[in-house]
Amino acid sequence: MMPPRRPSKKDSPAKLAGRMKRRWRVVLLRNKGEILGQVEARDAQAAKAAAALQFDLDEIQRNRIMVQWLRAEQVRVQESGLATG
Repeated sequence: MMPPRRPSKKDSPAKLAGRMKRRWRVVLLRNKGEILGQVEARDAQAAKAAAALQFDLDEIQRNRIMVQWLRAEQVRVQESGLATG
């Protein structure tokens, strides 16, 4: 009889993604969107909470922010200064 297999030490991609912090662009919605900056958080809700603290937003502004998840390649381009637009 063979011994049972040990569970793998590696986390599944879904589990790993849940623990990782992602970078989010924070936009304040007005007549035109005003990009406030970027925050790091696990999900959109946490990103909005982090943005409220980081950018010192009042209650009205907190209700008017939008966050966009930045993929790794977008972050690298922006940090290298090669972004156009």
